Amino acid sequence: MEGRTFELAYAKFIERFRDQIKENFLEDAFHKRELMSQYQVGEKMLEELSDNILSEFTVNIDRRTSVETIADRYVQLGIRCAEDGVSFSEMVRVFILLKRHIWLFFQESNFAGQPFDVRSIVALNNRTALFFDRAVYYFLVGYEQERSEDRSEVEKVYDALVDLLRRDLAIPKEPKDKE
Repeated sequence: MEGRTFELAYAKFIERFRDQIKENFLEDAFHKRELMSQYQVGEKMLEELSDNILSEFTVNIDRRTSVETIADRYVQLGIRCAEDGVSFSEMVRVFILLKRHIWLFFQESNFAGQPFDVRSIVALNNRTALFFDRAVYYFLVGYEQERSEDRSEVEKVYDALVDLLRRDLAIPKEPKDKE
């Protein structure tokens, strides 16, 4: 079996069962691990992120998908998270957990029990890992971009401290003043 055919079949399989994967992921991330639970936008952000990744999984892992396509989407997510005061480390953990849930579903399904060439599995793992690595990288680029625009070092440290205090005390972030 050609590797590309296997990757495409796998990606379509993930898309077909995206609701089940998303449900398992949300239960684990938000309800069990309480990731993003201290943010008003937390659960909605997890739902949107998992929906976007799982519903477009074929495009996400396709070799023909440009890096710019992934970059644009996740730079914007990074900017949004920085504006909302969402912890970048927590978001990176979300990406890692979603990737884990995709692989767990694959392993637990009948699809994984099919006789496939080891090279096909390795190629599939590499394409999935590459997508998530790029998504995390560009998410962080966007986050840093938003955090560093037009601010002194003292302002950045102060904002980071205030964000941590708000998060620890479960105080919602104040909206930014747009002049």
